[in-house]
Amino acid sequence: MPYRGLSPTLAGHHASGRVELEPVCTIHDPIARWEPGMTTTVSKPGISTATPSSGNGLFSKVVASLVMLMGVGLVAMTLISNLFAVGPAFENLIVDFRPALTQSSIATARADIAGLSAVQTEFTSKLAPALSTQMKMTSTEFNGFISQNFPAVTTGMGALPTVVPTFNGLINTLDQQRTLFASADAIPTKSLPATTVPWALLGAGIVVFLIGFLMFRSPKAGGVAAIIVGLLLLIAPIGLSLPSKAADADQLNKNLKPVYTQTLVTNATGALATIGAMGNEMQTKMLPALAGQLKMTQPQLQTFLGSNFPATAQALQTMPASMQRFNGLVKIFDKNLANYNILKPVGLARLIWILMGVGMLVAAFGAFTVLKSRRV
Repeated sequence: MPYRGLSPTLAGHHASGRVELEPVCTIHDPIARWEPGMTTTVSKPGISTATPSSGNGLFSKVVASLVMLMGVGLVAMTLISNLFAVGPAFENLIVDFRPALTQSSIATARADIAGLSAVQTEFTSKLAPALSTQMKMTSTEFNGFISQNFPAVTTGMGALPTVVPTFNGLINTLDQQRTLFASADAIPTKSLPATTVPWALLGAGIVVFLIGFLMFRSPKAGGVAAIIVGLLLLIAPIGLSLPSKAADADQLNKNLKPVYTQTLVTNATGALATIGAMGNEMQTKMLPALAGQLKMTQPQLQTFLGSNFPATAQALQTMPASMQRFNGLVKIFDKNLANYNILKPVGLARLIWILMGVGMLVAAFGAFTVLKSRRV
């Protein structure tokens, strides 16, 4: 009987005992039939037929999530570091101290301190002995006379040996910080105030987050945006010299910490009150009384002092203006102590380096995403 599936020609040869293969053999399959133009897929055991797009999709989602996380991190850093309070505090402190830290202001303050020191030295070593001789008093009697009748002068002269070195040290400290102050004063630029910094960091965080979200929707477009924004976050701080400016601001902060305290403000305020009272009493009470004791008019006494005691005569003329300048400086310290306490715990350089690091990572993730999308 013919074999199922063989052509009649091949079956006939088989019945006759001879088997010859014809050039053409037709195979009948009740299930599938090959037709010209059809393609077949051959699968071998152990070999996956999945396309690489699924792996790329997972990579893109992971990268997009990381970018979004970095955006959230920048926003959180801005809020946790209290930058919306630090920025105005920093700007107010800089603006108030700026006039006091010019070269001319420092030189004037040094001259004022030198004048006070000269008065104390000359009054103790020359003026008091000369006046006691003119008034026919012993040194002890003259000191008792001054102490009883002009207590503010006695207290002020006694305080000057402590006050002068204190103020001299303070002015020296401010003078040494002038370079650092000038650098910090230019954060972020000379024309932009420091209050723009927290808004810039917050905006950067929001933009980075949105780019991460875009990378979910369109990896290639999001990757390109990530490269652009990431490079901007990396290069812009360098172009503005923010790392060095922030480092100078942090060093300025460190140098002021031992000095800029409530104790300094309280002691300086008390010292100035003492010196101011001394100058006022000398002008309004002591000099008129001495003129009467010496049988001199006020102009004659001024001439006597100017000829024999120039430091005292000069100080009596300049002391009101000197006290006004010192009081102005102490008021600046007092007014900005709260501002300084707000910004004191914050390291600005660390924030700038974090921003630049985020920019570098965002740009790198964007480049990887673009390369991956091109291979699909």
